[in-house]
Formats: sequence, structure tokens, C-alpha cells
Amino acid sequence: MPLPDRLLPDALACLRRIADMAPGPAKEELAGLRRRHPSVRMRLVWERDAPGGSYHYDLLVTTAGGTVSLAFAPDRALPWPLRGSHHTSEQVLLRVNGMEVTMEHAVAVLDVLWTDPSLAARLIDASLVEQELALDPVELPAAELQQALDAFRRARGLLTVEATREWMAERGLDHGRLEEVVAAEAAVARLRARVAGDRVEEVFAASPGDYDRLSVLALRYPDPAAAREGAVRLAGAGPGEDALALAARETLEHGARGEVRLAYRGDLGPRAATARAGDLLGPSGREPSVTRVLEARPAALDGPTRGEIEKRIFEQWLAGRRREAGIEWMWGTAPRTDALTRALRRQAPDAVGV
Repeated sequence: MPLPDRLLPDALACLRRIADMAPGPAKEELAGLRRRHPSVRMRLVWERDAPGGSYHYDLLVTTAGGTVSLAFAPDRALPWPLRGSHHTSEQVLLRVNGMEVTMEHAVAVLDVLWTDPSLAARLIDASLVEQELALDPVELPAAELQQALDAFRRARGLLTVEATREWMAERGLDHGRLEEVVAAEAAVARLRARVAGDRVEEVFAASPGDYDRLSVLALRYPDPAAAREGAVRLAGAGPGEDALALAARETLEHGARGEVRLAYRGDLGPRAATARAGDLLGPSGREPSVTRVLEARPAALDGPTRGEIEKRIFEQWLAGRRREAGIEWMWGTAPRTDALTRALRRQAPDAVGV
């Protein structure tokens, strides 16, 4: 699709207006440009001349076969040959598709957005999500932002103004920064739904039994022999025996680590295909784990299941983006970072779809 005739003059006018602005107001100006050209995917990137110095902006416009980069440099700006130089205080950790991730940003991401146990994947995924939202932003109305703030507080037990203020003080957040954090979470949720699109019903219909919800007691023993002995004891337990009592006995007397949790049938492997309350799964081979099914409920495409399917589709989408991303590590030796990048590109969740 060709770019609109008015895009170039409108984009240059926007770049001139934001030359003296901080990134926040600059992004608001970009929103106006997007409204004038809704069919064009564009995002704004910037760098700072020095700590406390002015910003330099580039507008990246996606077009057929590549990306167009537009920039405006005022006469007073840093000379072009010095562009891209870094000050040690920036603490750049890595670049993803040219976007820098600083240590400060990394810590914020790890604390707020993700629950993935892989540190490197979380950093890269967060940057990829930020880039996608920069190209196609999520606008939250004030009422929706307030709902998201209320849900954020409830999820963390912050039910009073005093508790919320104390929580914010411990993390060095003011109200404006808290709104930014919550808006970022809500934007990621919106992006996840956008990526999933109308595939949720299709995925569910293809294998509804995989989404039966099972309450299970999962126990992990010190070694396979202990797991086999534990399975014998669990098999002899009565169907009505309290799950917490079973877990306590196996933990205190036999060194197991246990938890009662919810799981989808499809995540428990082939042996769970017909499992019912009281059935045991495992141990298998050298894996020292035993799972006892406490309750099984048939699948329903309700809120939690819909959210789980959206999450899986989104993880697949992110895995595809990681494989294609240009990743440049700013720390570590080349052999170690190259090996890490190769491992990240191989990471992908099980296929979701029909």
C-alpha cells in the first residue's frame, strides 16, 4: 500500500513541533498524526544527547518491503557524527530491533509485567510488546483506567488509601507513576486480546477436553525411588482423605514438596486424558513426581479458560517475534550471549490452534 501524499509534510511538521519536547508530550503529538493517517503504522524512537540534555526523535514508518526513517535536527542539536554514542551512566543492557533496554527499565519490567521464569525471555518479550504498542497504541479512557487501578489494588490487597500509599512509598512510586504501571498492564492485556482475535473459540472447539479443570495434589520427591514409594502410599489413601493432610504427611515424613493447585487436563500429559478424582499420575521414568487428582470439572469457555487460551496464543506470537528479532547484547562474552540468543530463538510453547 503506497504512503499517503500528505504523510511526509505532516510528519515533518510533527517532528518540528516535538523538537523541544520530552517524550510524553511528543507521543501525544504523534497520536494526532496517527489520527490524520490511521492506515499508516508508525512509531517514535528517541535518544538523549546527554543526561539532562535535549532529545532527538526519529519517526519510523512501516511501508511495503521495509521501514522509512524520518528525522529533524535543529541547528543547535548534537552533531550527526556523535549520534549513537553512549554514556556509561545509561547502563544499557541490550538492544532489541534497535531499541535499547536499560537496567532501570529491566528492573521495572521484572517487577510489574511478567511471570515468565526466563529472565532473558522476559526482557526481550517486554521490549517486543513495547514496540508493538508504540506502532499501534492502546488508548485507555479515564473510566477504564480507574477500573484497572481498582483491580490492581484489589489483586494486591490494597483496600485502603493508607495501604496503597504505604505500598507506593516502599517502591518509590507517586500516583502518576502508578497510573503508568497500571496503564501498561492494561495495554498488554488489550494487546493479548488483539493478537488472539477470534481464534479463542476455534482453539477451544478443536480440543475442549484439554481444558477440563482439575484440582490436583502435586508432589515432587527427592528421587524416583521415593516417588514410587509415595505413589503406593497415596494409592492406599481413602478418596475422601484431606488433600492438605496428605501433602503434610508426605512433606514432613518423606521429604516431598507438595502443593494443591488447579491444572488443565491437557497440561498433565496423555495419562490424564481419562483421569478422575482419586486417580494417580506418575511417577514416570526418572521423573520423581506424583500427582493425585482431587476433582475434575468439564471444560467451559468461561473467563479463566478464555484468558488461558489468549495467553497461549500470545506466547506463540511472542515466540515468533523473538525468532525474527535483531538482538544485540551489551554485556557478557560473545560465546555466552550467542548461545543465549540461539536458545531464545528456539523457545516456543506447544502449538495452539487447529
